[in-house]
Amino acid sequence: MTSLNLALCLHNHQPVGNFDHIVENAYRQAYRPLLDVLAGTPHVKLMLHYSGFLLSWLRDNHPETFDCIGDLVCEGRVELLTGGFYEPILPLIPDRDKQGQIEALTSYIEHHFGATPRGSWLTERVWQPDLVGPLKRAGVRYTVIDDNNFETAGVAETDSLGHFTLTGPNGQEIQVFPINRALRQAVPFKEPEVVMEHLQELAGDGDRLALFADDGEKLGDWPGTHKLVYSEGWLGRFFELIADNSDWLHVTTLGEFLEAVPSRGEIDLPAGSYGEMMEWSGGSWWNFLSRYPESNLLHRKMLAVSDAVAALPAAERRAEEARDHLFRGQSNDPYWHGVFGGLYLLHLRAGNYRSLLRAENIAQPGRGLNVEEVDFDGDGNEEVLVTSPQMNCYLHRVGGQIFELDYRPAAWNLLATLSRRPEPYHEERVSAEYDWYPRRALVDHFFRDNVTIDAFAACRYGEQGDFVDHHYEAEVAEGDEATVVVLRRDGGVWVGDDFLPVIVSKRLSFDQKEPRLGVAYEVQNASDSPLPLWFACELNLALSAGSGEGRHYELDGARRPLSSQTESHSGIGGLALVDEWVGLRAKLEFEEPCDIWTFPVETMSHGLEGLTRSYQGTCVVPHWRIAPAADRPWSVRFTLSLEPAKG
Repeated sequence: MTSLNLALCLHNHQPVGNFDHIVENAYRQAYRPLLDVLAGTPHVKLMLHYSGFLLSWLRDNHPETFDCIGDLVCEGRVELLTGGFYEPILPLIPDRDKQGQIEALTSYIEHHFGATPRGSWLTERVWQPDLVGPLKRAGVRYTVIDDNNFETAGVAETDSLGHFTLTGPNGQEIQVFPINRALRQAVPFKEPEVVMEHLQELAGDGDRLALFADDGEKLGDWPGTHKLVYSEGWLGRFFELIADNSDWLHVTTLGEFLEAVPSRGEIDLPAGSYGEMMEWSGGSWWNFLSRYPESNLLHRKMLAVSDAVAALPAAERRAEEARDHLFRGQSNDPYWHGVFGGLYLLHLRAGNYRSLLRAENIAQPGRGLNVEEVDFDGDGNEEVLVTSPQMNCYLHRVGGQIFELDYRPAAWNLLATLSRRPEPYHEERVSAEYDWYPRRALVDHFFRDNVTIDAFAACRYGEQGDFVDHHYEAEVAEGDEATVVVLRRDGGVWVGDDFLPVIVSKRLSFDQKEPRLGVAYEVQNASDSPLPLWFACELNLALSAGSGEGRHYELDGARRPLSSQTESHSGIGGLALVDEWVGLRAKLEFEEPCDIWTFPVETMSHGLEGLTRSYQGTCVVPHWRIAPAADRPWSVRFTLSLEPAKG
């Protein structure tokens, strides 16, 4: 009689920075009900992977469930998988951090559950051949990889029912198990009997193994699945069918199978992931970094902080604390975007930045103001990085803009913003608004006369100059009391059919002691013609939310709630954005009163519940009607100060 081994593996994870009520809902909908069903079916074994962040949350919030997992491990009913503690995309992070993250979760499992995991979960099943070495050095014997990788290597489904030996570039070996795609797609959306029929089709000699592996949230936390899986009893019926067919179907764990059945031979697997991820990424996960510059900047920040943390003496207590913050900042979710919010969720991006800034505060506390010119974002051009113990201000030569602005005491990046861009699923929402430039600070505009605040907020307006996305020259001068960076562009402005030369320079003065930035603009008419202009300086600043208690404007000393609408303010001498939840006040003070537009920047993104609108930052646009003479430049001065705000 033919037979088949079956391994069932569920991966459970919540991202760093996620809201507690969301994690709690996933617990009640999926994590706890699964264990309750498992407890009543002693003939079933599971492979379970919990990210370290989720395990820590369970231990703090539901110790009874944490203990239940431990009991199932002791009974041999559950085999736990290790992986990156805070669920990083492993190819994304340095090798030292790959090994460190995995060893951290392995140690946690050993300490709390008394078991040493032999296998590892790959975050989002993103595989690269050079992962073999770091996995092996971290003590991993096997991992699971989607079967489309095996198909690319020429292995058919019936030939992939087992494990293979994969040799890395340095000759190190690990065992790899293919995830059966048909099973993954069928559970729990096809009737248990249909799933059982597919398993029967795969049965053969006693050395065959079919592996189901997928997200645990799929069994209860995805829309409609709690009713299907638990209220209507899908999972219970499936487990009963396993018992009814035990004469030919043997439920095992990958660790047990590895000891009992030899490898099917050596294999080389190309880089890849599951089919949906390959579609979202355009064939390679790394495409997310080029498609979304905000993801690239977060990644570059993480790499820089990783180097700083690695330079700390390993034996120091502060090094351990900094490393934990760094590992939190490597949590994968805000680096990419699929059917979940991911990159589009500000609280996830901000959560990673906060972790990285906390690590940076430990590793590089700073003793004064420092300026470095380096290609930070990998675009082939040097950026200007100004850092102090209280503030980081990173300047890009394209547009002469600020692309990272950190208030270090609150570990908050005010430019963890996101531009609005088209996505394939936006076709049903023709009213979506898109940006043609990054949402940063000190974005220089020359408006046409017919521009309205609503048109500008929708990014459907006439730009008269060539300054927004063009190159600025940068010059740095360091003094005893202040450091000055001058950004200058010799550009032009369209007036009718004529393109007239205009020079914009902005002198940024950084205080040696305070987190304060002085901005002095000068607009010079380099033509011989009169030149009436409408000049604006755009600043996009991200608070923790676009509304709610503790988040408001201060306009000339008066408190106003943040608005979800565009607002125009006249004769304003000062404005502040206050976030008491973060503990931050970003205050603008103008040398002379001016007119200001304000509005929230919101994106449309796809989640499990459909299209949702998400706050990404607040846009503040001071603007001036000017007429610089050829021999007398127009100028304006203001300051941007970062201060603590009490919650």
